[in-house]
Order: sequence, then structure tokens, then C-alpha cells
Amino acid sequence: MSGRDMTSCPDSAPRQFNAGVDNARLYQQMIAEVADFAIIRIDPNGKIQTWNLGAERIKGYGESEILGLNFRRFYTDADRAAGKPDRLLDQARREGRAHDEGWRVRKDGSGFWASVVITALHDDQGQTVGYTKVTRDLTERKRVEESLRRSEERFQRMVEEVADYAILMLDTSGHVETWNSGARLLKGYTADEIIGQHFSRFYLDSDRAADKPARLLAEAREHGRAQDEGWRLRKNGTRFWASVTITALHDQYAEVVGFTKVTRDLTERMTAETRLKALAEKLQFKNTELEQFAYITSHDLQEPLRTVASYSKLMQRRYGTQLDADATEWLGYVTDAVGRMSRMIDDLLQHSRIGRDSEPEPVNLRQVAAAVCHDLQALIAKRSARVHTSELPTVQGMPTELRLLLQNLVGNALKFVPADRTPEVEIWAEKCPGAWCIYVQDNGIGIDPEQTDRIFRIFQRLNTREEFEGTGMGLAHCQKIIESHQGTIGVEPAPENGSRFYFTLPE
Repeated sequence: MSGRDMTSCPDSAPRQFNAGVDNARLYQQMIAEVADFAIIRIDPNGKIQTWNLGAERIKGYGESEILGLNFRRFYTDADRAAGKPDRLLDQARREGRAHDEGWRVRKDGSGFWASVVITALHDDQGQTVGYTKVTRDLTERKRVEESLRRSEERFQRMVEEVADYAILMLDTSGHVETWNSGARLLKGYTADEIIGQHFSRFYLDSDRAADKPARLLAEAREHGRAQDEGWRLRKNGTRFWASVTITALHDQYAEVVGFTKVTRDLTERMTAETRLKALAEKLQFKNTELEQFAYITSHDLQEPLRTVASYSKLMQRRYGTQLDADATEWLGYVTDAVGRMSRMIDDLLQHSRIGRDSEPEPVNLRQVAAAVCHDLQALIAKRSARVHTSELPTVQGMPTELRLLLQNLVGNALKFVPADRTPEVEIWAEKCPGAWCIYVQDNGIGIDPEQTDRIFRIFQRLNTREEFEGTGMGLAHCQKIIESHQGTIGVEPAPENGSRFYFTLPE
């Protein structure tokens, strides 16, 4: 409104003056009631002139206690000694405003982290007549920032001290930004040599030509992570087999701002796996050779045995009446020996074939045990034996071999029992860590604990053929079957008498 308009309305000036007074009063009341900020006015020398609710809450002083005192008392002894309060006033006087963050002191002596803005107040002639000082308590923010800083420092120290892994950061284009001690030990570069260089220098020429480094970054950018194994290069040109994980880093807007790259040297593992694979192939070749040898040998050995057996029978038929008692007995020995030899050759051939099946399948051991008892029904009936089978699990294995295993164990349990004792066989299972343990217990003659290792060897017998028939191959079969199933087998004395065989099979 112009001065001419004001003269035509003589009551306008008093109304404007009253409005200004009201606004100033309202403004002062608003400041006084602000609780989150300490808002005070100080004179040119730093003495406090006004005090609001926020100042009382943050600093602990009541208005009557603090008015007229110097604002320096809110600063630490070190800051006062260094003249910090006066420097801030001088800065505000010269520049119009001064901002600072730091520790301040409450009435009770406790500290708080403050954000302070001091603004100079001027009169109509531009002279400084005082200051407004606005303080905000940022102690909680400072605590969080300090906690985050310490956490980052610990993480950085941890990363730096890790020697088994090369841990580094890449920018969005793949240039190295950080380098830890593990990277220096693994790749041979110092931080000064490698920071700022592109990480593709660790790759073989063929990988770089195929754009492998860029493809890994693109995969990490798209999927958040990329993993790879392959040959990498050290500074000295030597190779190592690396397992690499590249992870994309994002900002608050989900934009990719860089990558972490973690590399582990797996050269020893790779070398061991290669050696193991070569040994496995060699073993497979040898097993094939052994099976072929066993087959050919059994055929070649069986042929002359059949000839001996045929001529022995021919002699018996043609000259039996002309032979005396000794010759007849000797001829019987020859026939029995030929039969035993033939069975041993068959058992040896069967032993060479164990473990050849390479595809395991679910096998219900209770059904296998029932089939074995059916196969041995004649022997069970002859000895009036009792065979009790508890609940047995289903396992992964080769059905034919597991049937042969139980047939040998149950057959022995029935066979190695004195004639004056009724055979009793128990079969049950117990759960073990990561496996099933199967037990076959008898009430037979038992086994000398010092002989338990011998019984699993090929053609080993602890009793004479006159006492108990057999070739001594059954338990050797059992051990090879269990070993091919990655299990274990053993024997221990039964609680009362007899033996308790046990074997484990993975779940």
C-alpha cells in the first residue's frame, strides 16, 4: 500500500502496528513451545537472552537458571580452551551464519552430539545486535553412525586380514578399487600395482578373447550374482584353478554401483580330483581286466577239471571192479577234489563280478530276507531252525548283491551250529547317524576274536572241511559287497553264545 493510500486511511497505521505486534508475539510463543530444537537468543557477547522448551529439554537448565549466563558453558573444556564458541560467533558476525557439529555438555555434565546453527541479527543500520542459536540433539544419529563406522572398520580389517580368499571391489566397468592381503598372496600384485586396472588381466588370453570377464559382470548385473571356476593367471604368469563369485552392489535406488569379487585358490583340490579321476579310470580298467582274466582263467581251468572228472568217472565205470579198496578210495578223493576246485573257481569268478553293477535302486531288505529264507528252506527244515526277522528298512543298493550278502550270512548262521543244538537266527536293523546298521545273530560255535580279520579273506577257513563244508569265499563276498555300497562289516560275540555279524548301509 502506498504512502498516499495510507494518508487517506488514518487508522491503517495503528492496525498494521498491532498486527505486527501480534505476529511477533505469536512467533515468540511458537518458538518457546518447540520441544525438538533448542532455540535461544544471545547478545553480541554471548549472554543468553531467551530460552525455549526445547533448550530446557535438551540442555537441562530452567529459564531462570540460565538467562544472563554465557553460552560458552554448553561447550566442552577442550572447546572452550581452544576458543571455539568465540570463533563461531565471529564467523556468524562476518558471514551471517555459522554451522557446527560436535559434543556439547548438559547441566548434569553428560554429553550430547549437537548440530548448531548460529545466525547474526542486525539492526536497521546493519550493526550486529545479537544472535539466534538453534541446536538439535543428534546423539542417537551419531551413535548409529559411530556404530556403523566401527562395523565398517571391523569389516575392512577382517577383509584385509583374510589370507585364504582374494576379496576385492570393482567399479561398474570392472576396474579394481580395493585389494586385500589374500588377493596379494594369491595373485601376486600389490595394491599400488593393481588398483585402477581392469580385472580381466587375471584371465587367460582365450577367456579374454571369448569376452568371459564381461559376460560374468553382465550375469552378476542381471541376476545379482555370477559364479565360475576355471584357470586364472598370477602376476608371474603361472596358473591357478580359481573358484570365483561376483556379486552386484546396489544403491538405495536399486542401481548397480559396483561389484564384489571373491576368489579362492582350488588348485590343490583340482589337482587331487584330476589325480583321483585318473586313478578311478585306471582302477576301472584294471577291474575290467581282472574280470576278463577271471572269466578266461575259470574257463581255462574248468576245462581240464572237466577232463579229469570225466576220466575219473570213466575209470570208475570201466575198471571199478578191478580196483582194490585203496584205489577206489583214492579215486574218490580225486573226484571230491575236482568238485571242490570247480566250486572254488566259480566262487572266484563270482567274487570278481561283485561291484560291477553301477546303478543302485531302492531295495526292501525285509523282502530280500524273506527271499533268502525261501532259498534256504531245505536247510532250515533239515535243522528245524528258527529264523526271526524284525522290521527292516528300504535302502539304496544292488538287489542281487544284497541278496547274496544276506544269503551268505544267514547260511553261515544256520551252518556253523553244533549238530546237537537247534539253530536260532535273528535279523534286525538299528538306525545309525546317516546309515542303517543291520544285524544277523546266531547261536552257533562263535568266532575267536583274534581270528575276526581272517574270516573276510579269500579262501580263509577256521574249520576243517570235515566239520563244515564250504570254500571259504562267502564272507569275502560279503565284505566286497558292503565295500561297494560304501558301508562297513564286522563281527562280535553274541551275548550268550554264537556270533553277531553287522553291516552298515547308507540311508
